[in-house]
Amino acid sequence: MRTSQATTFNSKGLTLIEIIVVMAIIAIFTVIALPRFQNKLSLHIKKQARMLSGTIRFLYTQAALKNVTYRLHYDFANRTYFVEKSSDAVRLTSEGSLTQEKKTGPKFTEDKELLKKHVQLQKRIKFKDIKTELSKDLITEGHAYTHFFPSGYVEQTQIRLESEIGDIYTIVVEPLTGRAKVYPYDIEAKP
Repeated sequence: MRTSQATTFNSKGLTLIEIIVVMAIIAIFTVIALPRFQNKLSLHIKKQARMLSGTIRFLYTQAALKNVTYRLHYDFANRTYFVEKSSDAVRLTSEGSLTQEKKTGPKFTEDKELLKKHVQLQKRIKFKDIKTELSKDLITEGHAYTHFFPSGYVEQTQIRLESEIGDIYTIVVEPLTGRAKVYPYDIEAKP
């Protein structure tokens, strides 16, 4: 009786062809996954811009309905924004400075009635800069504000959001209508 012996092959390493095949598979997966990651990040910045635009429109309406001066407070370091209100009379002067009837300056306190908490921008998105009527230069750090008045006027504001891959969305707030138009590009870069 004859028995067959199975030959076992014991390899201690990979051949050059096997290594090349594995590297090619990894490269193909990377090429497929990278655009999806970038598209997902583009969708996130678009969503954040639309949410901020909606908040601006909502505050414009609420200021007139409740006869209260609100301001949207932007915090660059924490990448958040939230609502504050003032019980004092606040107005923009023709010189573009903020004044009120009392000499102590307007007192704003956080309003948790309209926005329950600070709105956090997503991880890979930040405020690039903000330009308002009160700021002579672009604000790129610290804090910035957009004021909403009971008379139906909102401080003209331009907000640029930037993703870590360089996508920029611009939000332009129109003073008389309170409309916050979202542009899916950097309007400063357009001629």
